Amino acid sequence: MKSGSTKSSFAPTPRLAGLLVAAALPSVWAPTAWVSQAALAILATAAVADLLASRRRIEAVRKPGPVLSIGAENPITVELQNLSSTPVDLELKDDLPLHMAAPGEWPKLTAAPGKWATVQYRVKPMRRGQYVLGPLHGRYLSKLGLWSRRITWPITETARVYPNLKAARQWELAIQQGRHLEGLKRARLRGQGTEFESLREYQEGDQYKAINWAATARTGKLTTTLYQIDRSQPVMLLIDAGRLMTPYVNGLAKLDHALNAALLLATVAAERDDHCGLMLFGGEVKAFMPPRKGRGQVLAMMEALYNVAPEQVEPDYGRMLGWFRAKHKKRSLVVFFTDMIDPHISKGLIEHLSALASHHVVLLVCMADPALLALSQLSPSDSKAVYQKVAALEVLAQRAETKARLQAKGVLVIDVPPEEFSTAVVNHYLLIKEQGRL
Repeated sequence: MKSGSTKSSFAPTPRLAGLLVAAALPSVWAPTAWVSQAALAILATAAVADLLASRRRIEAVRKPGPVLSIGAENPITVELQNLSSTPVDLELKDDLPLHMAAPGEWPKLTAAPGKWATVQYRVKPMRRGQYVLGPLHGRYLSKLGLWSRRITWPITETARVYPNLKAARQWELAIQQGRHLEGLKRARLRGQGTEFESLREYQEGDQYKAINWAATARTGKLTTTLYQIDRSQPVMLLIDAGRLMTPYVNGLAKLDHALNAALLLATVAAERDDHCGLMLFGGEVKAFMPPRKGRGQVLAMMEALYNVAPEQVEPDYGRMLGWFRAKHKKRSLVVFFTDMIDPHISKGLIEHLSALASHHVVLLVCMADPALLALSQLSPSDSKAVYQKVAALEVLAQRAETKARLQAKGVLVIDVPPEEFSTAVVNHYLLIKEQGRL
């Protein structure tokens, strides 16, 4: 938005205050009082002239990105045009909403006469949703440095904060450039599918049934048939937005970590030509999107998720999963984002996910809490530390037991710290595709 009529104010600088004190000092001794009076008169004249000459006409335009990502550094661009005849050294500062961390240092620039200048600063939103940026403020010193003038441009922009899309964008860019995204599995679209892709010489580890005996007889060398992994398979993302997803880990709610990972997985699935769908629930179903393929589906998911907050409710997993089974019957990879920290809830979850795994490939995704892991590794120095370590070990043991019971029922389980969370989800999806488990 371009600036309209600006507001300005001015204030004396420490330099002017210091000069006033220096000019007044001779007045303490009567014979030199005239010196003080003369100095004050000169200083007053210079200060007024400096103030009158300090006015500058400057226009400003703020350009936030169309999409801001939660928990990431997002650039905000400001363009300024100095319509005055002299250059000006500006310090800028923006009014930011709550839950949007300010940059460590606000931008400074020199705006040349009659020209546009561009600067950037970065903000880090810690909540999803819609926010208003602005107004914008600038400050500069008069030519003699006696006055500080502040300009306020009454410009505001509405910015939407979405789940972190940067990993998804990096993935798309890496695919376009034929590169590999660090941390993600180097998965080729080859595996135990049904579509013929190519022949190659047998390599150690190839399955016996993959040997092409006709080609082997023709070439005199053991030859393996490679198959294309089946495409257009359904992937359903089930996301718990209840009480278990409200705690914060590394500055973000567990729900936000889950949404970041879900959108990265949806992006990768779209590139793999799979159909991806979504179900978000708390006390009730908050969003349901049947599986579709393509980038348009990922964008629709972004819009459905950007303003969702976790609820302080206990989801009825039996009712929610029953609702899902009634709505979606085709065998799919079901990626279920929740937590296993409550043993009472986990008991029911085992039963319901086991039933779901009888028809679908079920991947349960949970986040390990680094604080809990740190407590379990403490060397206790007092009784309080002993209690904390015992409690942490007990929780971890319960999680391990729940994980083992789920795996025994055929449910795949991810339980990793936040720095590995998104890549672990995508890597499991790629591995499931390679193994042809769908």
